[in-house]
Amino acid sequence: MAKKVIGIILIVFGGIFLAMALLYGLVFGGLGTAFHMISQNGQDFLNDPTTTTCVGEVVSVGGNSTSTIVEYTVDGIVYQVELTMEHYQYPVGTQVTVYYNESDPTECQIPELQEATFGTLGSVFSGVAIACTIVLVVFGAAFLIIGIVLVKSYKKQTANTKTNPVPNESTQTTGMDKIEQE
Repeated sequence: MAKKVIGIILIVFGGIFLAMALLYGLVFGGLGTAFHMISQNGQDFLNDPTTTTCVGEVVSVGGNSTSTIVEYTVDGIVYQVELTMEHYQYPVGTQVTVYYNESDPTECQIPELQEATFGTLGSVFSGVAIACTIVLVVFGAAFLIIGIVLVKSYKKQTANTKTNPVPNESTQTTGMDKIEQE
């Protein structure tokens, strides 16, 4: 009976682990893909003929919360863009390429910083998805297989017991019983 109970418990846990593998794979894999897409976002803007470049400079990193401020100059006017990301590979004073719209210089992108931040996050989440999925699938499959083997073993054992019943004490006679009967 213990084999059957343990087998059922292992089958249930195996199923749970496999379901978790699917869930983690989808969630973390989806997040990793989304971050990679964000890091590649804006290719249309960069390829637009009205987009031009200038050199900007990181003037503040992580001031209030997670902000990086980049300053750039277009036609003698100084512009600042605050990016809601922090990446310490770009300390204050780092020069970066700013892509801006010629007709509206406030419309800009800095792909270098986006790729550094969101590309890294995408890689981390994708790695976590792969690692969690592999570990959970291995454990889930192992629990499932062991559980099935235990349940089948129990069924085989009980089937053998029914076809070849073990005599109980009330129907069993011993040598002493035979001597007493004589």
